[in-house]
Amino acid sequence: MPIQSAPFPLLPRDTARAAEAAFGKGNIYLTIGDQMEHLLADVALADLTAPMGKPGATLAPALVTAFQFAENLPDRRAAEAVRTRTDWKYALHMPLDGPAFDYQVLCEFRKQTLHDPAAWRAFQQMLDRLAEIGLLRNVDNQTIEATGILTAVCLASRLERLAEAMRMTLEILATRKPEWLRRVTLPHWYERYNRVLATCLLPRTGKEQQDLAQAIGADALYLLEAIGDVNTGLALTPEVQGLWQEWRQQFDQSAHDAQWRSPFCAVCQEKNGLPKGEAQPA
Repeated sequence: MPIQSAPFPLLPRDTARAAEAAFGKGNIYLTIGDQMEHLLADVALADLTAPMGKPGATLAPALVTAFQFAENLPDRRAAEAVRTRTDWKYALHMPLDGPAFDYQVLCEFRKQTLHDPAAWRAFQQMLDRLAEIGLLRNVDNQTIEATGILTAVCLASRLERLAEAMRMTLEILATRKPEWLRRVTLPHWYERYNRVLATCLLPRTGKEQQDLAQAIGADALYLLEAIGDVNTGLALTPEVQGLWQEWRQQFDQSAHDAQWRSPFCAVCQEKNGLPKGEAQPA
């Protein structure tokens, strides 16, 4: 994300005209864009932007994190929403033709916020203000709490990466070894990997996410072991290597089974940003 001169720059005129014509004043993101300074008046903005580690860093990663939680979007889809949705651009005070938003900054924001108590408190303040005007009103049975929101978006993003790695591997196998793939394919694969990815239906609750991740992990391990058994050179393709890498990062394998690892990805779990003498926010 490019560095701006202030945490919330002025709303560009082209964005305002386009969003108001398309959505009108009832859209929650337009409300956020209109009330930005009022909403964040008591938020420690320096602490909220500090996690990005750059002078003049914007509030975009913090706001996008809240938006993606409200709509149950993993990182890549959230970045795509920033690129394509005029209402999100309005809320973020971004120009219509602004540069692409790098989805990887969302993971970095989570990592630093989790391990910087001041940033965590500022993020919680921001969430409280957004909840007051209704951004999170449609989130069922969810506590509007910073760590829970960071956990939820990390889980969704991990789940999407795992499913996408499996889908890409199936696609390359369908091209290179279609007959072999038909013999090893399990009956539920077509529905699972087309429905989850093509229709963007990721589960919201932790239990449902855990169950789907376990199921995809079992599918992936079965496929990877089958590839290893045929010894055709497929194991060296980038897609298969990528699936192996994603599987090893996300699962712990015991003598009996494989378990999806803790709620946060490896990047978020790094604690080099935790100030000495301070505990991680609960």
